[in-house]
Amino acid sequence: MADSGDPFDVNNMPAAKTDLRGPLLVAAILIGFGIFAFWAMQDKKAQKERLAATQSLEQELTADEAAVKAERGKLEDLTKRVEQLRAKIQLGDVPDGKAAVAEFNALAADQRAEREKFLQMAEQFNQKVAKFHQLEQ
Repeated sequence: MADSGDPFDVNNMPAAKTDLRGPLLVAAILIGFGIFAFWAMQDKKAQKERLAATQSLEQELTADEAAVKAERGKLEDLTKRVEQLRAKIQLGDVPDGKAAVAEFNALAADQRAEREKFLQMAEQFNQKVAKFHQLEQ
């Protein structure tokens, strides 16, 4: 017979309690770390994409800036030529008045077309600059 004070007696042992708090806590911590890791990876991916887009847009802006400056130079040249021809016509410094007026009209039409082209290019450039500043934030 077993002694009632025997610590190894299986019959006298109380039923084992199943405490699920420990494994649940570990599972919650692991899930939390998993969510944090996923969020961190997504944030890094978004930062890399933003950086790539910013660099690409910066290269485009550099090329567009040169094109806008070239277009402005063409427009300034045409404006200067129109003003010089206008001054010559007003002073009567041209041998053939009708030909000079026709040339003036053609230059003025070219000037208007170049101005429209320049304004369109400048507007597109400004939109890209705004987008670039938005991406930088």
